[in-house]
Amino acid sequence: MKTKPKENSIIAILIVVLILILVSLAIWGMFYVDDIDSKISIIGIIAIIIATFTSIMTVNINNKQIKEREYEFHVLKERQKVCEHFYNIIVDVVKDLKKIEKRDARIVTKITAEMFLFKKCLMNWGSEELIEKFIKYDNDNKTNEGDAGAVMTNINTFLKELRKELGFKDSKNLNLIGLLLPTETRKELKDDQP
Repeated sequence: MKTKPKENSIIAILIVVLILILVSLAIWGMFYVDDIDSKISIIGIIAIIIATFTSIMTVNINNKQIKEREYEFHVLKERQKVCEHFYNIIVDVVKDLKKIEKRDARIVTKITAEMFLFKKCLMNWGSEELIEKFIKYDNDNKTNEGDAGAVMTNINTFLKELRKELGFKDSKNLNLIGLLLPTETRKELKDDQP
């Protein structure tokens, strides 16, 4: 959440005006006022103005940081929803693989609807990098349609990209899709890999 250029220029002008007033007040107090008590009063006034200005700026900066954190938290929550749609698709595919192979219309329709929601949310909340990774993922899946190992690797890679979007740092060896697969399938896929 960035401040507007007009807002920044107004703040800069106000700061310059305040500094000019304080400097002229200090010069006037030091060189044109003869009474020591008056000089001390002027210095006190300058100190109070500086303290007040510093307090106002501190509160303003803290409020701005709070708003930025709230905005970042909101974006993170929306990105989590985006990821959840994709996770739902993967879980449904793994859970209902036999129904999908038989082209069960209900499950295919459900997965298609969830994929549409994922793409729609990705357009709003996904980073440019994640959108590009999804297009690559989608193209690679179509290219490797008959190769289960390649598709699983592709899904695993994209799942890591989703997690990276949420702020996680995963190693190359992490097998996220392996969490969903039955033990036998995991073993078969490991045996198929060179």
